[in-house]
Amino acid sequence: MTNSAVEIAEHLASVRDADLPDSAVRAAHTCMVDTFSVLTAGADTDVIRRVLPVVRAWGGAPQATVWGTGERVPDHSAVFANAAMVHQYDFDDTHDTAVCHPTGASLTAALAVAEAEGGVSGELLTRAVVAGNDLTCRIAGAIDGGLWDFPWVRAPVAGIFGATAAAGVVLGLDAGRMHAALGLALPQAAGTLESVTGHRSMVRSIRDGLAYKDAIVAARLAQAGVRGDDRVFDGPYGLYGAYFDGKYSPERLTAGLGTRYAGDGVSLKPWPSCRHTHATLTAYLEVLARPEFAAAEVASVTAYVGTGNLRLCDGKPWPANHIDALCHLPFVLSVATVHREVPLRAFEQEGRADPAVRDAATRVRWEHDPAHDRLGTIEPGRVRVEFTDGRVAEAVAERGLGHPEHPLSAEQQRRKWRDCVTHGAPKLAGAKADALYDAIRRVPEMTDVRELGEEVRRAVAEQ
Repeated sequence: MTNSAVEIAEHLASVRDADLPDSAVRAAHTCMVDTFSVLTAGADTDVIRRVLPVVRAWGGAPQATVWGTGERVPDHSAVFANAAMVHQYDFDDTHDTAVCHPTGASLTAALAVAEAEGGVSGELLTRAVVAGNDLTCRIAGAIDGGLWDFPWVRAPVAGIFGATAAAGVVLGLDAGRMHAALGLALPQAAGTLESVTGHRSMVRSIRDGLAYKDAIVAARLAQAGVRGDDRVFDGPYGLYGAYFDGKYSPERLTAGLGTRYAGDGVSLKPWPSCRHTHATLTAYLEVLARPEFAAAEVASVTAYVGTGNLRLCDGKPWPANHIDALCHLPFVLSVATVHREVPLRAFEQEGRADPAVRDAATRVRWEHDPAHDRLGTIEPGRVRVEFTDGRVAEAVAERGLGHPEHPLSAEQQRRKWRDCVTHGAPKLAGAKADALYDAIRRVPEMTDVRELGEEVRRAVAEQ
């Protein structure tokens, strides 16, 4: 029987910087900078304020930095806190075909272990992110069938392996121990779609932290010589057999290992909501940005949606918290109607209660369009906008803004950082915000990435 885990582990243990295509390194660097922005946005929410006392109570060696506070805690505790911050606003990067969030997994795990070990260069950290992102996207992208055909959320279920791989690369695990680490991650993979479809739950915002802290446990146990499960992916009770009814493509999982890196296909999010909303938002905001409609009042907007986005519309009560709002297409369209943008502040209590946004929601419509059904992928967007003066406009977006085919500009990425850093923690503005951003961009050049933790502590002291 095929054992993909052996081939994957051998690849992960042997990858070197000289082997990496420039495109893979550039993509990883871009995603790392974006993920630090998202970490900052998520570091000052009610949920995280409830999580941090739990992390502090665990105690332990001061190994790695908690973003936003500068505290130092054990590496697995730092991953729990930081990965929980990453997904607070569903603002983290996404592979639109595999439907996963790779860098939140790989970066939080690799950085925590790198700080704990000391002397780890930014170059090695970047290599770990490249490898981890590739594996997460491959695992999720190999699944056959639709996103809603199984009860599992792909992001943490696939991401725990990417996080484990990234930590293993930083630790320098050989092929045998890397295989063991992946096998130790298998019994810890978890996360169901209830966190996406439910109401009032906080699980959705912290689910990645719950998963990726265990990637550190897996990597550390393997480092100590503990053996893991053998047939991690291909066995009858491996990942695909146990979670996805055995419906996957072994070829998509391993084809081109070491020559093709799936992280090249990762999208950055321009707006803090689930990626499924982004193509529709792209189409709608394109209409609203046209000069002829700059001052026009919207009478109604109709979104034409596939079965996936229909779940984000039908029967959705008004968001009870910012987490509910992330997967609520009528809400984000209402925000876009009022603000001609989708800012972070709109997801907070005052923004959700804004009478103008509530009124705009009465003008949002949706219709099922079977042509938009995409099995396991992010749907395209199509909108029809009627204005109070009788004019009508339509727009279509095959891909949401932020996709590699429709990328964010450097200035758009910096604006995202500014929105995140003024909203989250450390809370900075002006030159201080720019200084931390520039430090983040220098991470690949650092001889010891512990320097970044010092930059965070400096920023916290100066806020």
